[in-house]
Amino acid sequence: MFDDIDFSPGIVTYNGTDDLDQEDIFQVIYIDGNNYTLDVGWYPTLFKVVAIKDYDWDNPVLMRRCTDSDLLHAFVQECAEYVSSMI
Repeated sequence: MFDDIDFSPGIVTYNGTDDLDQEDIFQVIYIDGNNYTLDVGWYPTLFKVVAIKDYDWDNPVLMRRCTDSDLLHAFVQECAEYVSSMI
């Protein structure tokens, strides 16, 4: 689902995009000294895409929410570009 997005230098640690009805869908970690995580999840009624720095899950540096899978792709792209620009 996100094959066309460049996550470098991140490492995809989880890809469950074959089942979008689960809470954990996709995760990328960036461990080059900046400790970012890009996480995609499904919560009742919406998708949530977050960029996390230094494992501070209570204070995401970027968060997007949507209900549409096409918009989900755009938000994942946006978060990947944001994290890349911060590294």
